[in-house]
Amino acid sequence: MFLKFKRQQHLPFNLPKFEARQVEINGISFALRRATLKDIDILIKIEEAVYEGVAPWLLRDFMSELSRPHVRLYLVVERRGQIIAFAGAAYRSDIGDMHITNIAVVPVWQKHGIGTMLLESIHEFAHNMHMSTMTLEARRSNTNAQTLYRKLGYEQTEIKKGYYLGDHEDAVSMTLNFDNQTGNN
Repeated sequence: MFLKFKRQQHLPFNLPKFEARQVEINGISFALRRATLKDIDILIKIEEAVYEGVAPWLLRDFMSELSRPHVRLYLVVERRGQIIAFAGAAYRSDIGDMHITNIAVVPVWQKHGIGTMLLESIHEFAHNMHMSTMTLEARRSNTNAQTLYRKLGYEQTEIKKGYYLGDHEDAVSMTLNFDNQTGNN
């Protein structure tokens, strides 16, 4: 798990229900629903596929996150009953922020708009809750992710030195300010 995020405190709050739905991207139908504890093994396998065989989050990390649906929103994308992507977010009521904790799309489905759809779904959820910001971190080396986030309106706010456990790579911290958005969130 990431150093700074692990230490953050979150005030109790009950997130509104997320309604499962079908979404279409480029003519292909997907199911979008809230993740459950039963999905954890698949989420870890997706991370292993994305991160060269090493899942950044362990079973206990996902157990902790998914056991707190009142302050966490984890979504999965299914194609023909198979989970192919997920994203997670933590609600921080004390500062009016929804923080993206992680996002992963299996490699064969990357660059098909699924990551964008996941982020936009969380953006819509946060905006409907009257959040002021969305925040996230990306590895400094992950320029593809940073490009996607900028396309969605995120701006770089700082570099967090040695942020990631293991290799201590720096993180690029980014923020989407809903007050600066016009109509699309």
